[in-house]
Amino acid sequence: MKFLVTAGGTSEWIDRVRCITNSATGRLGSLTADYLARSPEAERIFYVCGQSSARPESPKAEILPVGTVAEAEAAIRRVLAGNTVGAIIHSMAVSDYTVESVTTPELYARNPSGGGLDREGKLPSGANRLLLALRPTVKIISLFQQLAPDALLVGFKLLDNAPFDTLLDTAYKLLQKNHCAYVLANDVKDINRDAHTGYLIDREKHVEKYLDKLSIARGIADHLLVGLKGESA
Repeated sequence: MKFLVTAGGTSEWIDRVRCITNSATGRLGSLTADYLARSPEAERIFYVCGQSSARPESPKAEILPVGTVAEAEAAIRRVLAGNTVGAIIHSMAVSDYTVESVTTPELYARNPSGGGLDREGKLPSGANRLLLALRPTVKIISLFQQLAPDALLVGFKLLDNAPFDTLLDTAYKLLQKNHCAYVLANDVKDINRDAHTGYLIDREKHVEKYLDKLSIARGIADHLLVGLKGESA
C-alpha cells in the first residue's frame, strides 16, 4: 500500500532572494511517515515537504522537496496521477497567500494599478517602506477529493488561543467540507518543542487527545491502518 504525507511549510517569493514563509518544522509529518513505514502494509510513502522540513528516516519514504504552493500542488498532482494511495496525511502548513506585486507608497499613490517594482532580481535595500500585494493560493486540501477520492484523508487545523469548543467545531467543519476521515485539531498555545497537545476528530465526532508529537503520529498512523484493513476486509 502507498501513502502520501505532506509536511513542513511553503515559501512565497518577494523577490529573487527574499520570501515569506512560516514556522512549520515538518517534525510531526516526518514522525507520522516513519511510524507508518513500520507497518508491513506500507510499501511506499511519498513525502512532499518544505525545503527545510524534517524528513523521515525510513527507506520506504520518497522525499519530494518543494518551495512554493504551486510547486507543492504540482508534486502532489504528479504523485496522485501515477499512483493509487490508501491514505493522505496533509500536515503541510500551506501559505494562504502568494506575492502578486511589490511597490512603494509613492509609486502606489501615483499609479495604484501599476505593476510595481521589478521582482526578477533583488529589490533595493534602501526603501523605507514596501507595499506587498498578496493574492490567495490554491487550497491544497480541497484537491484531494478530486485527485484521490478513495483515499482516507487526514487534515490538520491550527488555531491560535481559541476556545476548546471553537477549535473542535472549526476542525469538524474542515473535515466535512473536504471529506476527511480525520482532522487533527491543535492550538499554537499548546505546542512547545515536543510538547504538543492535539485532538484527533473523526466523522462521528469522536475525539482522542494526545500530548506529544510521537503520540499524535502513532495515533494517526494506527487509526489509518485499522481503517484501511477494515475497508479491504
